[in-house]
Amino acid sequence: MLAEEMITPEILKKCSEEFRNEEGRAYFYDIAVEIADKYPLQAAIIVLATWNTGRFRFMMSDPKNLMDLKEALDKCRPLFEQLKKERFQTANFDEIGEIVKQIYSILSKVKGVEYTGASKLMHLFCPNLFVMWDGFIRRKYRVGKSPEDFLKFQKLMQDRFGKIKWDEPRTLPKVIDEYNYVKFTLPRLRKQRLKKRGKA
Repeated sequence: MLAEEMITPEILKKCSEEFRNEEGRAYFYDIAVEIADKYPLQAAIIVLATWNTGRFRFMMSDPKNLMDLKEALDKCRPLFEQLKKERFQTANFDEIGEIVKQIYSILSKVKGVEYTGASKLMHLFCPNLFVMWDGFIRRKYRVGKSPEDFLKFQKLMQDRFGKIKWDEPRTLPKVIDEYNYVKFTLPRLRKQRLKKRGKA
């Protein structure tokens, strides 16, 4: 099992600050959130192009992939609407689980979105509800990539962070993602960069 540290609002704030100092891409998220309601496709592309770059290049290889993304977002729109009032701290993920899995299933099948990208788009359109993940974070929490795994991850995050009192402008799910990124993703990325420099 993952060793758990005692999480406090102060720890989350510190990790959030480190995240924004480390990641120049952080501000693209803010832009995407601002335009998500009015321009969902454009907002999705901003998020995928900056935070899912490894898979996004495959989307650009064929115009059909962009149309698939648009169709997937159109299918998901009424499902997202059903979840708009849900909040991470109070959501009953058992009750909304089928909707969550349905959205994830639709989005993750789009080439260039897939598993990490699906979580990021779900957060983009329900930023008060969903915590994002990536491959490093999945491995750390020992979850897979299926719709059931995504739902399990949300429950894990709620169990670990849901009791934290949070009244900052940035949503709790976003700051949890920044915590996970700083604690688990960033160290692995730094190791990869050092390895590449050693080979250069």
